[in-house]
Amino acid sequence: HFLFNSLNVIYALAVEKKEETKDAIVQLSDILRYIIYDSKTKKVRLKEEITLLKNYIEFQKFRQHDSKNITFKKCIANDDYIIYPMLLLPLVENSFKHGIKGDINNTFININLEQTNDGFLFYIENNYSKNSIGDNNEYSGLGLENIKQNLEIVYPKKHELKISKTEDKFTVTLKLNANED
Repeated sequence: HFLFNSLNVIYALAVEKKEETKDAIVQLSDILRYIIYDSKTKKVRLKEEITLLKNYIEFQKFRQHDSKNITFKKCIANDDYIIYPMLLLPLVENSFKHGIKGDINNTFININLEQTNDGFLFYIENNYSKNSIGDNNEYSGLGLENIKQNLEIVYPKKHELKISKTEDKFTVTLKLNANED
């Protein structure tokens, strides 16, 4: 779905002869290169995952009418901190899939990423509505279940994952212990 949606975004930009078309192509290319080649290792540097997230977020902004409600804040002590590849992207994808919908004035995605000597913390929140399209089908929640299973495999007893849903907000907090290796 991501690839087809991405190609449709690029097509729409090209039809409108937007200057951003070439930027979108480069960002998509970087995302695909990372997913296909770079993420095949067991661990990657945090700065590589951050670059992936930045490219993904910037690419998704082409699909949004108003991207000012999307924030990505980082506080990183060590860019070379080692992390499991593709750990964070599914959480960000989920927020775009379920958060940026409906009334654009009320949509938001806020991402905070912290890495200190004490460990790693990733927090993401987005708007939520019980009536969101796709939230009531048989596959709803499958991505989060896959993330939980992956965490149990790659960070057994060395992580905390908290998922919270209210009437209007969905949040995920992921904490990795400092000695995650």
